[in-house]
Amino acid sequence: MAVVLVVLTARRPDLEDPCGTPRAAPAAETALMPPGLSLDGIATVTSVRKEPPNVAIRAVTTTPPDEVAFLIQDAVVAAGYRPAGAESEGVEAEVFFTAGPYAGGQARVEPSACEGRWDIELVLLDRDALPPGTTLPTAIP
Repeated sequence: MAVVLVVLTARRPDLEDPCGTPRAAPAAETALMPPGLSLDGIATVTSVRKEPPNVAIRAVTTTPPDEVAFLIQDAVVAAGYRPAGAESEGVEAEVFFTAGPYAGGQARVEPSACEGRWDIELVLLDRDALPPGTTLPTAIP
C-alpha cells in the first residue's frame, strides 16, 4: 500500500501584506475624529476609536518624524486644540496639546516595521465627552 501525500498551498486573500498600501479607516470611524481635524495629505488614517474621554487615532505616513510632527501640530491646532510642546529624537517624535485648562492630548510618531514608514498614534481629549458647561477656546490668542 502506497501513501501519497500532497501538500497544497494557497495564497489567502484575507491576509494582507503588512507593508502593502495601508487600508484607510472606514468613513464611520473617521466620522469620530474631532470636528475640523484632517490628516489628508499628512497620513493615512487606519483606525479611529472613542475611548472616553479621548479619541484615539492611528495612522501611517512616509513623511519623516521631524516634518510630520509639525504637520500634525498644524492639523490639530486647526481643530481647536493648542500646542503645548514637542520633542524629537530624529527617529521618533511627540507633540503635546492642550484644550483649554485640560491636557488635550499627544501625537507620537514611531518607526514602522515597514521600511520608510512611520506609525502615528494621536490621542486627543474628546471635547464632546467633557462635562456640560465646559467652554474651551477655539482660537489661539
